[in-house]
Amino acid sequence: MTTSTDPLVSGLLTDAKLVAGYGRYGVFKDSTLFAAIGDAEKLNDVTASQPEVVKLQAVLNDCSATVPFSTLAALRTGWSPGDMSRRTTLATYFLVALSVMMMIIIGKLTYVYNRGVSISSELQEIDNNDFSARFGQSIRQVWATEKQLSSASARQASASDLTLLKDAYYNAVDGLHSLDQRFSSLLGRAQGFMTQEAPFPIWGMQWAYCKLSVSPASDGASSVPFNARQAAIDQFCGQEAALAKPQAGAENSEPLKQSDFDCNQVKNSNKSQGNPEIVNAASTAGKVDDVNADFDEATRSLQCEGVITITPNSIYTLTLQAGSLNEVLSPYALWILPALYGALGGIMFHMRMILNPLLPNPPLARLIHRIALGGLAGMILAWFMAPGTKLGGEVSGIGFSLFTFAFLFGFSLDIFFTILDQFVSMSVSGIKKFGSSAVA
Repeated sequence: MTTSTDPLVSGLLTDAKLVAGYGRYGVFKDSTLFAAIGDAEKLNDVTASQPEVVKLQAVLNDCSATVPFSTLAALRTGWSPGDMSRRTTLATYFLVALSVMMMIIIGKLTYVYNRGVSISSELQEIDNNDFSARFGQSIRQVWATEKQLSSASARQASASDLTLLKDAYYNAVDGLHSLDQRFSSLLGRAQGFMTQEAPFPIWGMQWAYCKLSVSPASDGASSVPFNARQAAIDQFCGQEAALAKPQAGAENSEPLKQSDFDCNQVKNSNKSQGNPEIVNAASTAGKVDDVNADFDEATRSLQCEGVITITPNSIYTLTLQAGSLNEVLSPYALWILPALYGALGGIMFHMRMILNPLLPNPPLARLIHRIALGGLAGMILAWFMAPGTKLGGEVSGIGFSLFTFAFLFGFSLDIFFTILDQFVSMSVSGIKKFGSSAVA
């Protein structure tokens, strides 16, 4: 075996033999490298200036297109193609488990984001269609129809007239009840989304938060500003704890609704005045009252009868939750999901490399670095594609187009860096032109 005192030559021969051994798996189309190694080993005193050594260096450089430096570095550490050692197997299983977990988490977060966008769109539609005016008109229609029906019953109208009035009354009640249920259902979904789904999208987060969070002391002034959404989350955790530990002797732990409380107040006031019943439509049919007072009376009466559960005056305030929804959705659209899709693209890139037995598995440091770069690329892409979107602004237009590009950029970082380099070149050219025109 030929030896050399020159470390460059000995290292060259060692690397050439490693690459030649790698070429036994059908990587090279000819035997040029093998011939160059044989010619160099025939020399007695090998030096870097000899033609055979120079030729070996040139042939080895030509092989770098087929065998990149990362593969040569893995060969130096003892890796061989098709390595199925315990360490390699565990690393492969870890990467597969990480990718599956990432896909499940991203799928869950995407579902939460799409659900929030759907609720926000429905609230925006209700606000644009002037739902409050329609709801108030339905209340007036039901109240007026009830008065007409009561008046017709009092004067003993014909059966056909009573039937027509009853049909009109029932249709008006059905329409009002349908509007009330639609808005109540939407309001419940919006509140549940902002207090449960969005803050705790992953399984177990809600339990951990309610278990570890400590409510502030009730005595003394708190320096923390009031946050309605955070207060609702804390209240929900308190309700969960109360349900988990019911108090003995509590006959009815269900809180009263606002409508029930108002009805109880009306009943108590009527009893104190010697009137045990709520004023109905028949008793007010012949009176000309103030319009607002009559409308308030109609609202209270319909609430106590169970026809409606909300008041028209509160609809405008409740539709403002669309803004709160956008505040909740903004981190999902601009930070969390683009970063996760980019990181998933980086994981898929390495999983594709593992499928090829001729490529070495990346070390853990390079894997984490690639995943982090994919996440950063996704976030930066979100900032570029939605530069005018502020935190809490309208984010319903951000969707799978952005997330798809974030995944592609995470999978192929070369495209991302190429775009950044072109952007820097264009910026430098623009600055040079600006400077030359200013001087002129």
